[in-house]
Amino acid sequence: MKITMMKVYNISVYYGGLASLFLLASTANSFELTANLYVSADYSNNVSLDSTSTDDDITQTLGLNVLLKETRKRFNADASFNLEEEHYYNNTFSNQTSLTTGFGIFNFDIIEKFLDWRTSFTRTEVLKNSSDSDTPDNREQRNIFRTGPSINYRISRESALSASTNYTLVENSDEEASDTKRLNSKLSYNYALNSITTLSLSSQYDEILDGDGSEELKKTNFNLGIRRILPLGELNFNYGRTQTHSDGSDSVEGNFFDINFSRKQLLWHDLSLQYLQDISDTSIGFEGDEQNAETPNEPNINSEEGVTRLDVITRKRLNLTASRVFGGYQYAVTGFWEYETYKELNNDERSRGMSLSLGHNVSQYLSVGAEYTFSLNDFVDQPLIGKDKTSTYLLNSQYNLSENLNLSAHVQYAAKSNSHNQAREYEEFSTAMSINWKLL
Repeated sequence: MKITMMKVYNISVYYGGLASLFLLASTANSFELTANLYVSADYSNNVSLDSTSTDDDITQTLGLNVLLKETRKRFNADASFNLEEEHYYNNTFSNQTSLTTGFGIFNFDIIEKFLDWRTSFTRTEVLKNSSDSDTPDNREQRNIFRTGPSINYRISRESALSASTNYTLVENSDEEASDTKRLNSKLSYNYALNSITTLSLSSQYDEILDGDGSEELKKTNFNLGIRRILPLGELNFNYGRTQTHSDGSDSVEGNFFDINFSRKQLLWHDLSLQYLQDISDTSIGFEGDEQNAETPNEPNINSEEGVTRLDVITRKRLNLTASRVFGGYQYAVTGFWEYETYKELNNDERSRGMSLSLGHNVSQYLSVGAEYTFSLNDFVDQPLIGKDKTSTYLLNSQYNLSENLNLSAHVQYAAKSNSHNQAREYEEFSTAMSINWKLL
């Protein structure tokens, strides 16, 4: 897995704006509102992650995170908002103020339990160049707007049919990156063999209606799946074929795999295995990256990269995690592997690595932990870049001052080495302290 940072944030977009949610709160079947205020100070002796110009800086971050959920008979909404201001005291980078949004969606029932309308907006932060370090100067934003109808039809007690169509608008902050308008349609059939086993048959069609210049692309996917509930676990297995077609170039075809396996208390550990193999394009990336995003103010490690032309990406990704809790201790071991190939661009990259984390609840109020992460990035199509080896060591702690107020701190050391290019190597020592206050 490449050490490239991608922050993914979603917000529902719905009729009447945000104010309508507050006006309707009094009559809602279910309404939840939480707010957190946080402030942090982070010192780094090499904030630009450079091999020679090791500038130190102190970054102060002030943020407000709001989570809002509402469920009514005819619609439901789930949205979070994160307002954050970053100040670099030594002016290594320009001060930044950002308004981002967290995972959410808005559903409006047109015909109850049959036809509804779904609208969502996602904002994704990607690296301009995945071979460079994750710094503010190497980031851009990708906005994805989706809207369209969805039909759910219960054929019988055991089977159901669902269909949806979305108009999708993709905009990238980089003016040279590819922006697209597209149509996406899905059709799926599910059949319950019994209370623990469900079979599925799905198809998907995606077409770029309007791109920058003459860019055109059509993608089709057909897959079969099985979902089975296991003792203390679950298995989801989907296999199919994906094909892309463009008038200006040859088609790309490959296998589709989406496998998720989880099992608790297997040899005293909780196990989780995920494998994904699919095809997409550089304008929109992979939908799973949006769905698997973490909390709005937490970075999500991902391999997305903004590029200046439309190209087809084939991704293979494997994650395996084993964790255990015993007494006041908990630990987790994770292995990861990823391989991305581009049809035309010379950006093929292979990444692999592992992480080990250990935590201990010292008391009801204090917890401490340690983490080690190692990754190896191989830029296959660019041998002059060499292979990056990155090791990160982290010590962290958290103290609950009260039910709504906690203090956290960490110390981190990171080092990157390269087999051919010493200019890519760096060392960084950083330390941070933050306060989080739960307002609501």
